[in-house]
Amino acid sequence: MINLLETQAQINYNPFVDPIVSSSGASWMVGTNIYGILLRIGLAFLFAAIIGIERSIKRHSAGLRTYILVCVASALVMMTNEFLTLSFNNGDTARLGAQVVTGVGFLGAGTILVTSRNQVKGLTTAAGLWGCACLGLVIGAGFYTAAIVGFVVMVFTIFSMPRFEKFFTRKAGAIEFHVEFEERANLKEFVSYVREKGLDVQQVEHNPAYANSGLSVYTIMVVDKEHRFNLDHNKLIGEIKELPYVNYVEEI
Repeated sequence: MINLLETQAQINYNPFVDPIVSSSGASWMVGTNIYGILLRIGLAFLFAAIIGIERSIKRHSAGLRTYILVCVASALVMMTNEFLTLSFNNGDTARLGAQVVTGVGFLGAGTILVTSRNQVKGLTTAAGLWGCACLGLVIGAGFYTAAIVGFVVMVFTIFSMPRFEKFFTRKAGAIEFHVEFEERANLKEFVSYVREKGLDVQQVEHNPAYANSGLSVYTIMVVDKEHRFNLDHNKLIGEIKELPYVNYVEEI
């Protein structure tokens, strides 16, 4: 009872206590008591599950279980760090958390892949794992206000931002695509065709993954300098598909 009264007094006078805890006067949310532990683990589980569901629906390598494990484990690490610091009355309260941030970076790097068409996959998944680990650390530290605000922003970014991103990229004045020619000499014809349409070829990269396929495959970036935000990507790709020497083309 005395400990709870001391904690309540700390909440009332400590300006560094989380705003939610301070405004509600819920002393049980501070410290390493059983209720605070359950709340932090529960929040880490709930927030990670919501983010992980979206990844699972889209069949990404890191899904629901991965996100939950990362977030809950990060919260546990942060609480353990707090417990050790309070138990021995010394130490660095951020040391274990710093190791989590570094360690999850290696985990996220394992989800990033470069496909045979020079497409980079897994960047959002890697960033999401790292962000989820940071979210777990914030929850484990008892900084509930920052955790809720960060969670809302992360969910909005993952669920809603792809629509905005597609809207702008489909109208952007630059387009990058994977194109397969019947033979190497077709590249010169294609560059001439693109320039006749008033477009500039900014980058041409040969794809060695198709060396034994009998095709000449490239990743090409084309830029429309005159109409920077009004280039119809679908129309351009459709016109390229009609070229007799193009075996296959897709935007990347």
